[in-house]
Amino acid sequence: MNSAARYWVALVAVLAGVYGSFILWRSGQEANQPPGGATSITVNRPAGDSNQETLSDGPVAPFKLIDQDGNEFDTSQLDGKVWVASFFFTNCPAICWRMNQALAAWQHTHPDSDIHFVSITCDPDNDTPAALKKYAEHFKADPKRWTFLTGDMSEIQKIGQKSFHIAVVKGDHTDRACVVDKSGKIRGRFRLTEPDQAEMLDRLLMIVEGEAAPAKSEPAESISPAAAEIPAEPMASVAAQQ
Repeated sequence: MNSAARYWVALVAVLAGVYGSFILWRSGQEANQPPGGATSITVNRPAGDSNQETLSDGPVAPFKLIDQDGNEFDTSQLDGKVWVASFFFTNCPAICWRMNQALAAWQHTHPDSDIHFVSITCDPDNDTPAALKKYAEHFKADPKRWTFLTGDMSEIQKIGQKSFHIAVVKGDHTDRACVVDKSGKIRGRFRLTEPDQAEMLDRLLMIVEGEAAPAKSEPAESISPAAAEIPAEPMASVAAQQ
């Protein structure tokens, strides 16, 4: 091998090592990050689920967006129900697809469950109601139990921060899904791209679905443009996770 060839081989090896170190560092940073990045949330660990993140905070702030049929969707429709919220975008080739495969698998294996899925796009410019409807058909999503939402990007960002403590950026996403119980509180946050986390999601859904519905109370404060931003979980870009 001549000197020029040895140089290029060595350079490629160094670059590969640097990239691998970056990926390991990023994974460590995400693993050590507090759930949701919000200091107001306390973490409880119920017996039998020592690795499960459960969150105790106020009720999710209600919001309105447009569903895959072009109709207005109001989270008040889910009052007294268990639901799972997640963020995605239809052009995501990897993480979002795996997340929604996990949700589709759960829905298909629990046909009698009343648990509702709410998937909110972080690319509303491209994800029109028609695009969402076509995407939902890929997963054979039950329209009575799985709603795909779009709307104004600034409003979606407020929803991410105010309701779920998640920073929403166009074209970026988190692989976490948030379980909301019958009282409107977030009870768990799970990485659906990890099989063990998907199993934890299943266990928690069975628990919260079996709980009694709370007595009716005053609705939580709605999101307003003037609402102060709260610390939010940074998003993970598609490129960084492929």
